[in-house]
Amino acid sequence: MTLSEPQRPGRFSDGRSAASRKVVVRVLPSGLEIRGEDGFLIAVWKTDDLLADGEWPEKRGIRLRCASEPDARLAVEDAFVIRETLPKPPLRRKSRHTGLVLACLLGAAVLVGLMVGLAPVSKLLAHLVPAGLERQWGQSIATGLEGQMKPCEGRDGLRVLDALAQRLAEPLPADRRGVRVHVLKSKDVNALALPGGEIILFSGLISKAEGPDELAGVLAHELTHIGERHVSAAMIRALGVGLFATMITGDASGLVASGLGAALAGAYTREDESAADMGALDLLEAAGIGSDGLALFFRRLATMEERQGQMLAWLGTHPDSASRAAAVEARRLPAPRLPALSDADWQAVKKVCSKKSP
Repeated sequence: MTLSEPQRPGRFSDGRSAASRKVVVRVLPSGLEIRGEDGFLIAVWKTDDLLADGEWPEKRGIRLRCASEPDARLAVEDAFVIRETLPKPPLRRKSRHTGLVLACLLGAAVLVGLMVGLAPVSKLLAHLVPAGLERQWGQSIATGLEGQMKPCEGRDGLRVLDALAQRLAEPLPADRRGVRVHVLKSKDVNALALPGGEIILFSGLISKAEGPDELAGVLAHELTHIGERHVSAAMIRALGVGLFATMITGDASGLVASGLGAALAGAYTREDESAADMGALDLLEAAGIGSDGLALFFRRLATMEERQGQMLAWLGTHPDSASRAAAVEARRLPAPRLPALSDADWQAVKKVCSKKSP
């Protein structure tokens, strides 16, 4: 290694959690060397194994995968130096045949899905969806839900929620950090992650939360669904591979907006939900927020379930709350370094659905 070898800052995720870490990426003749900020060698990715996780940009913001580590992701801020230095650039702009390739892959997946079921192929297919298309879907679903339910429009509260979500999303891959929070009036104690970074909070959840750390825990859970592409995988299971293929290759705006949000609410697997709980702890820790709020939220949901003798909306699509609380408590985070929200910001959130809210 020589000092002349280009190096650039980046973020690396090993794929085992939603969190990522800051790294230094060196461009070598044989590929990319990835080291932590402490100089510890994390990985060496060979040029021939590099894959694009999205389009090749002109100058900045490239996200890479490696064939030898399929779950890992590397985001590098300066794509130009990588493109110009690597002897064999690992990716190019998508060609006009991309849609045809996707259609062929999805056609094969339909056959596999018919033979072995949707679950084994849903996560694979989710990684074929371009980030831009996911954002279009999420915006379309959010618009459809806001047309069916009354949105809360308190500007101060929505601003606070967006800022908190962005803070929690910081460790996620670059194309998963563009988060927007919507609040809909409903007594349901529930939240919903949509493709591309849209998050729906129901006002019933905000009213039941006793503090901002509880709400931060729920947001971190939903953000993990987004970061791990659980949402697109859930869409495949909710719609079936055939309809999902239509959404990939054709105009599916009406299909997305009509009832898909409700279908998504029950389409996660228990494994997805458990993984999202653990991923939420990673995001909370990175943001300096404690885990006690999330555990307390689950404990109170479990008590509500016992008292009401029925499943709340949140509980109907998630593992039982007592078990979730125990799992969070078993991995209790260090004392929080920073509050999730100030008192003034928390009051703005609590009033987000108030007619008098600014």
